[in-house]
Amino acid sequence: MAKEGPNWEGLLKWSLSHSDGTNSSRNLSEEDRRWFMEAMQAQSVDVIRRMKEITLVMQAPEHVLESQGITPQDIEDMLDELQEHVESIDMANDLYSIGGLVPLLGYLKNSHANIRAKAAEVVSTVVQNNPKSQQLVMEANGLEPLLSNFITDPDVLVRTKALGAISCKHPGHNKPGITAFRLANGYAALRDALGSESVRFQR
Repeated sequence: MAKEGPNWEGLLKWSLSHSDGTNSSRNLSEEDRRWFMEAMQAQSVDVIRRMKEITLVMQAPEHVLESQGITPQDIEDMLDELQEHVESIDMANDLYSIGGLVPLLGYLKNSHANIRAKAAEVVSTVVQNNPKSQQLVMEANGLEPLLSNFITDPDVLVRTKALGAISCKHPGHNKPGITAFRLANGYAALRDALGSESVRFQR
């Protein structure tokens, strides 16, 4: 479930009120307050820097990554890290700004099933309760590979994760998404999922 970015100011106030029961009402000096906020902002900058690094890796062709000794497992681990970063709605929206959304969507077509599944899981986090990122994914034609993976992928985990990402887009409030889902025979695929041998996929 996507979360709002940290409320550093609120955290600061809480820390002050709980750090010293005998002096909980003391005022923080402007210098200390500035230091605290700069430290927290620096942490945000570090996350953005790391997301940019991950974006560069996602943009690299598969054969280039292989030549550098980067394995599919390395990519999965990298996507796990990215997913943690985009749990903040602000960071999820920043992923588009730094050019990371399109290559992430490209991973939905990766030759490795586990990477396709993990990419769909990250997309789920990006769009969860986030209308702005939902719209950005639609504009980047991200629904098409998700639908394709849900309907035709031979790997049941990929199909499950793709459906999870589709369902996070609030289809009840997304008429273009509903239309695309219907035209792609998504409802027939949902019916077929009920007959799957995978209980997780049925759910």
